[in-house]
Amino acid sequence: MSGGLWRRRRAGLLSAGVMLVLLLRSRGVPLLLPGCPLRALTGVPCPTCFLTRSAIASLQGDLGEALELHLFGPPLVLGLGWLGWRQGVRGRPLPALTRQRVGLLLVLLATMLIYWLVRLSQWLWMGVPQPG
Repeated sequence: MSGGLWRRRRAGLLSAGVMLVLLLRSRGVPLLLPGCPLRALTGVPCPTCFLTRSAIASLQGDLGEALELHLFGPPLVLGLGWLGWRQGVRGRPLPALTRQRVGLLLVLLATMLIYWLVRLSQWLWMGVPQPG
């Protein structure tokens, strides 16, 4: 395998590996996954808290549970699957980062930040319990 093809496939294989870990965990295989350091130190969940459990629920086919845990879990699973297929299996590079794609990524990050702030206000000030 040529060096350029290997570099392109490496990121895809990494995303496929993350999907494999999530799939194994969703099937009950005990894996040591790190917890959230911010939540452990402060008790305040970070923007990605409950995202792993949401991804696992997505892989188990429980979309309701996945969306209750974290809105971005199902899109994460789809994105990792797409990356694993595109790069790991087909060996195709990621699309080039254009100004439009950078803008889209910034909108995605802003949406995630707003989502986190809404959830945080619900948990801290409105008495809505955090997911189990």
